[in-house]
Amino acid sequence: MTLKSRIPAIAAELEPHVRTALEVGGEYVTARAKERVAYGNRDPHLRDAIHTSSEPEGVYVIAGDSETFYGHMVEHGTSHSAPQPFLVPALEESKKAVLGMVQTALKAAVR
Repeated sequence: MTLKSRIPAIAAELEPHVRTALEVGGEYVTARAKERVAYGNRDPHLRDAIHTSSEPEGVYVIAGDSETFYGHMVEHGTSHSAPQPFLVPALEESKKAVLGMVQTALKAAVR
C-alpha cells in the first residue's frame, strides 16, 4: 500500500481564497497609507499614486508611479528632509485586520 499526501491538493484549493483576502488586505493597507501621507501642494500628488498591485509573486502596496517617484524619499527622508513615514505605519496598524481577512478566507474555504 502506498500513502499519498493530500497536502499539495489542499494548498492548491486554498490558494485562491488566500490570494483574494491578500488583495483585499492590500487595498486596506493602501487606504490607510493614503490617510497617513502628508498632503502638499505638488501635482500630481503622492496620495493619488499609492496603489495596490497584484502580481503572480504576491500583492504589493506601491507608493508612487513614473510621475510621482518620491514616495521612498517621503517615507525614509533625505539629506534635506526628515522622514515622514506613512507606508510602514499603515502596514503595522493593518496587520491584525489583514490577518483576520486571511483567517476568514481560510475558514470559509474549508467549510
